Amino acid sequence: MRHLFLLVFFSISFVGSAQKPIDLKKKYFGNYEGPVNSFKLDTGEDLVDVEKTSMRVSIDEKNVVFDVGRYHLEATYTVLFEAQKYFVLDCNIPGRVAGERIVVYKRGKQISRDGLFPQPSAMLEKVK
Repeated sequence: MRHLFLLVFFSISFVGSAQKPIDLKKKYFGNYEGPVNSFKLDTGEDLVDVEKTSMRVSIDEKNVVFDVGRYHLEATYTVLFEAQKYFVLDCNIPGRVAGERIVVYKRGKQISRDGLFPQPSAMLEKVK
């Protein structure tokens, strides 16, 4: 019994310390802008043409703000993982089932917003 307790104790401590949270570096904070291409939206009754519009994404230490046309959405994010060339952010928008995914590239001052079907993905450039 004593050995089982020690085994469980050490297993839990190793699992708890195995993965550290990943922080997005300050140099990637800021405003990114770019176009979202037009697409067709199936409403169930009709096909609606959604025109090309501009998008602005602002990233800070804990939050992401999406401005698409006249819509303004605020979200919190977590860094899912860090690869050699990019970070992947999972954005949780309150009141929505599906969140947003953003890929922050380490070079080139760009991000990619992965659109949920039927929305197209968008490449956004950092602005000052």
